[in-house]
Amino acid sequence: MSSILILRQAMWSSWVDMKMVYTPATWAGGWMVRVVCQVVFYTMLGTLLGDPERTEYLLVGAAVFIAVTETMMTSASTTWERMSGTMSLLAAAPGSMALVLIGRSWTWIASGTVSASIALLVLAPLFDVHISPDRAALTVALIFATALTVYPLGLCCGSLALRFHGLRNVFSNITTLFMTAFCGAMVPTSYWPEPLQLIAAAFPPEHTLTAIRLTLDNAPPTQILPNLAWAAATAAAWLIPAILSLHWFESNARKRGTIDFGD
Repeated sequence: MSSILILRQAMWSSWVDMKMVYTPATWAGGWMVRVVCQVVFYTMLGTLLGDPERTEYLLVGAAVFIAVTETMMTSASTTWERMSGTMSLLAAAPGSMALVLIGRSWTWIASGTVSASIALLVLAPLFDVHISPDRAALTVALIFATALTVYPLGLCCGSLALRFHGLRNVFSNITTLFMTAFCGAMVPTSYWPEPLQLIAAAFPPEHTLTAIRLTLDNAPPTQILPNLAWAAATAAAWLIPAILSLHWFESNARKRGTIDFGD
């Protein structure tokens, strides 16, 4: 079976799974209500301080990180094949298990982009944050770039979750909390000691969020594009170990005849 066909079928499976997780009604009336309430909660901290700049900073950070949080669900959904009992079949099949798992969770990118974009663009007027139509379109594109570049990080956490299944949510939650705290979502990265700033720079959202803030400040492309380049570089840096780890898991399962890491 060709790699393209494997990836296409895996992506279709991901779409079917997403329709099982959400109906249009539960997505709009359940998930999006939760998203809006979360973003409003953080943004209200700025209004309580009476600081319009802080209000905008928190609104943008909280909204964009919805895309990060949802894309990091890749860590848990990478293990769904194991929970459904089909992981052993994937390990025995002649095709690439890694390709299946890479395509398994792409819908989190789409859902995260839509969720974060709606939250930001709907709530911005309520908090007197003005976003022009052209900047809104660029911002949505950059939110998509945020979700896309976070995806390899979610896969990397998912490859660990395959080995330590009981910790499948721990890996993603710790990583997400670290990015939320140190990658500029709630406070500028310059607030933290330099060693933490260097570590935060290894995570894609630190760069895409900077690009989004620059876009909303009408900065020229010469200031925005370098941040996107850094985001792409860090995403590639996470994708390489994710692929190697998934291939190692597949090879180990075939050699040992079990998908259980500790057996």
